[in-house]
Amino acid sequence: MSITVSLWSKKKGEIKRFLKKFYQGEIMIEDDVEKWIYVYNKPLKSVDIISAVLDNNDDFEINLYIQVNEGLIHSVTIDNHNDIIKSIFQLYYASEMETIYC
Repeated sequence: MSITVSLWSKKKGEIKRFLKKFYQGEIMIEDDVEKWIYVYNKPLKSVDIISAVLDNNDDFEINLYIQVNEGLIHSVTIDNHNDIIKSIFQLYYASEMETIYC
């Protein structure tokens, strides 16, 4: 199972500024990047960046989207992020249990 995280922003330099803060170091992307996509093959690792984007939504103008495997793309908002994070854990552990018992 994989989780694709997409960050979108129309504000110049916003994604770079966020990623620099998140990774606590210099990021090798252009200032005019409007979309950043990363595929997490270890789905639980995506929870950190999802939480960070929403925890800092007052400081950054970034829209966040996720996709599980090749499924639908879902917008992550302040209203639904707790449910989405819970769902990621549930999907991951269900997938792990399926692997163990198959």
